[in-house]
Amino acid sequence: MRTFKSTQQDMQARIVREVRSGRAKSRGVLAELLEIAPSTMGIHVDELARRGFLIESGLERGSTGRPKKLLELVSEAGWFAGVEFTGGRLQAARLDFAGKVEKSLQQPIPPQITAAQMINQIEAILREVQAGAAGPCFGIGVGAPGLVDAAEGLVVYSQFQPDWQQVPLAQELQRRFATRVTVENNLHVITLAERWFGDGRDEDDFVVVRARLGFGIGIVKGGRLLPGAHHASGEVGMLPWPLEGGRQQVHEAFSALSVWRKLSGKRADKAPEDLRVALAALAETRGEAWDAVVTDYARLLGITQLILDARRYFLHGSLAALGTRFCDDIMRRSQELVPALRHSPIQLVPTTLGKDAGALGAASLAMEAWNPLEQD
Repeated sequence: MRTFKSTQQDMQARIVREVRSGRAKSRGVLAELLEIAPSTMGIHVDELARRGFLIESGLERGSTGRPKKLLELVSEAGWFAGVEFTGGRLQAARLDFAGKVEKSLQQPIPPQITAAQMINQIEAILREVQAGAAGPCFGIGVGAPGLVDAAEGLVVYSQFQPDWQQVPLAQELQRRFATRVTVENNLHVITLAERWFGDGRDEDDFVVVRARLGFGIGIVKGGRLLPGAHHASGEVGMLPWPLEGGRQQVHEAFSALSVWRKLSGKRADKAPEDLRVALAALAETRGEAWDAVVTDYARLLGITQLILDARRYFLHGSLAALGTRFCDDIMRRSQELVPALRHSPIQLVPTTLGKDAGALGAASLAMEAWNPLEQD
């Protein structure tokens, strides 16, 4: 049963999120956006200011009416950490209370790493991220590969890390850091990074397409991340390919490494040292191999668009190095394959985010989970 106090704290957490996003810079805009009385909004803002989370500074002058005091978050009030891992690398980031990136780290992880060893490496990189931070840690977010039960903080299953089965990751990290830990699928946290730091900031309806070791999508509808009823939203990489009973999975056929091998003709070669650079060198490729990759992507994303009718798609991972021409060709080919898409076309663009998107998204996960009730 929800209490009056918890309802108040939820509203204050929403206020902080709206100010942090830049959508609300004054009490009046906040009251309108959150649909509460200006007097009630004033009480919440005053309480957040009293507790050191928010300040009012300067004036915003509109064309009419009295100037409005501008709201800002206190950067030094505390901080959030995020860590994301998959495919041989681990990355972490620290955000201040206002959502500004303060620190970003990345390191390789060995293959065949056990769950216990991985948790120790996560702790080590988080300790490194913590060094020099001002104020208390308000939360840690983790992006893990595979199926994740976010409510329980449990990694249920990972196709690429067989030792990760029923791992109570949130519980273990909470024991080590004594702060709230939130765990999600790593593609879902990358989707949060697009919403907070990428071109998805102004979109309430978009899809993140990510190709690295495998393939998956992250979905935002109505401004909310869709994790799915069984924690498996976007796990289309597990489908057979071709769909009519192919021997491969989408993971294998659509991965960045698979695309590089098809475009380069080096089907038996091991992965290049920097796959992003190797793919960038193939961005002007033409011919049958290019057309075949484009057709596969156009077919799969065309099906996705018929189901989701998303406003925009953002291409993430090493494949984004193929640039706008790759995206344009997929959009054109999708309408040739599925004429109905001319009325609801795919709008696909490469992300503007860098390699640290996963860590930023994981820190954003912690940032979104913050509640002033926990700081009492």
